[in-house]
Amino acid sequence: MINFFEKEPFGFLKNINLFQMAVLNPQIAMLSYLKVGEKIAAQPKKIEESQQDFLNRILELQKKFVNDVCREICKDDTEKCIDLNYNEKKGKFEDNPFENNPSMRFVRQFHETTASWMLDTLASVDGVDEKIMHSARFFMKQYINLMSPDNFPFLNPKVLQKTLETGGENLKKGLEMLMADLNKGTITTNDTSKFKIGRDIASTKGKVIYQNDLIELIQYTSTTAKVFSKPILFVPPWINKFYILDLNEKLSFVKWAVDLGFTVFMISWVNPDKKHRNKGFDNYAFEGLIDSINKIAEITKAKSIHALGYCVGGTLISALLAYLAHPNCKKRPKMRLESATLLTTLLDFERAGDMAIFMTDSYLESINVQLEEKGYLDGQVMFNTFSALKANDMIWRYFVNSYMLGEKPSAHEILFWNSDPTNITQAMQTFLSRDMYRDNLLKTGTLKLGGVPLELNRIRNIPIYMISTIKDHIVPWEAAFDGTKLFNTSIRFVLGGSGHVAGAINPPWRNKYCYWINEKHVDNSQEWLKTATELSGSWWNDWFKWIKPMLGEMVAPRHVKNFIRDAPGVYVYKSNINDISYDSDDSNREETI
Repeated sequence: MINFFEKEPFGFLKNINLFQMAVLNPQIAMLSYLKVGEKIAAQPKKIEESQQDFLNRILELQKKFVNDVCREICKDDTEKCIDLNYNEKKGKFEDNPFENNPSMRFVRQFHETTASWMLDTLASVDGVDEKIMHSARFFMKQYINLMSPDNFPFLNPKVLQKTLETGGENLKKGLEMLMADLNKGTITTNDTSKFKIGRDIASTKGKVIYQNDLIELIQYTSTTAKVFSKPILFVPPWINKFYILDLNEKLSFVKWAVDLGFTVFMISWVNPDKKHRNKGFDNYAFEGLIDSINKIAEITKAKSIHALGYCVGGTLISALLAYLAHPNCKKRPKMRLESATLLTTLLDFERAGDMAIFMTDSYLESINVQLEEKGYLDGQVMFNTFSALKANDMIWRYFVNSYMLGEKPSAHEILFWNSDPTNITQAMQTFLSRDMYRDNLLKTGTLKLGGVPLELNRIRNIPIYMISTIKDHIVPWEAAFDGTKLFNTSIRFVLGGSGHVAGAINPPWRNKYCYWINEKHVDNSQEWLKTATELSGSWWNDWFKWIKPMLGEMVAPRHVKNFIRDAPGVYVYKSNINDISYDSDDSNREETI
């Protein structure tokens, strides 16, 4: 058994704030409920109707329970018995004997009935601001998920069965894992021991060819005898590690592109610390994007480059294109951006979904102490926030499996990446919360980069490929579609299957998710989907077909000289470059790749 109190009795409690369901500050939830409460208090008739509705639902449920207990399963009137195998609605515990107990079914049905009544009552309140209602509904769903009978060991049929089978060993193992996670400060969702960055993850061969305070720039080793003359720059989100695009040999977008003949470059953002507190959007655009493009121009001698941005990486690319399209822009890169590919990217933040709840002034105030003290938002906070957006999948699933069933999480590449969070600078967190999510300045054309207003409709003659995913909970596809209306250039909008990560990282060999295309000009997202054509296979193939005519002639692979270190570099591990020790000749090595 783990010695939990070896050094500091109850020392694990210091981490419990990080172990919470997310950074679900109760003050933010209470503010939403108070404002809804003010409205419903002024509608006494609504309260009376809601109470009567709840009573009717409970009475109906009670009647159903009595019928369930007394149900006759024998057609012969002379032979009567209780149907303990009755299963009106098959669930995840359908093969469990406890599932067939009417009382256990009643508990779950009571929870479902109460939950639907709560949400229906909330929706019936008139006069509530849409954003307040969105926040109240989100937090109510969190409470409903929390109170699910499945989250309580003696109300969960699967846990009861496992406890009987193991003599309680599952609960003992679960307690050990619970205490370990409390000490760590977060729920363990993945067996991280199976992966090592550079070996199993982010393992595509390449070199770090440039470095500044914000980025390492990686050039990947060519694997083909000839390459396309025009290179491509991958711009990952700065709120996650870059290797989502290079998970492993089979799931790597990078490896797939290299093997097709692309010369691929990748930005690896620094994991910021206190000294980066003032690094904001301008720094990420100029020191990140433009510095990278300039270095690539020196190496390849190409006159143009294609850019691919994932999530806010795509937002950054779009902002730079708008900046470069403005006559007053003062800093131009040494090569032209010929096309842009935007993966699950928000440009119009009006319908930003549940993520917007964590970008409000109230939320910013709740984390302001940490921002002022540290100069950055701890990556663990964002990890917990993203987990809260899919609480049943990312929190309660592991709460039940680990702490009650005693089952250790398995190894999964995407979950490894997901649990490897990145800090966000104070300046960038404030910018995202206020300028993007709250004020939606990019849509209105009033956001500025380098003092220049960013008007996306100035972008012309630069083809754009936009891919969103139908189950995306971070960038709702309808909101991503709204962004297409802001441009004044050729756009191919494609809708992939699955969600924000699995739908984007969908290599052709898997043939797992379909995608939708629509050659018609449709302004409404739902009309677009209604008239779209569903195709099997990966959208990666569709993207390659789209970009191939713009890649130029085939040339000999480029060579790397004076590289700094091997990929995946060091920023993927640390933030402070002064803490990194190098080989004496690290900055002056030569190799042909």
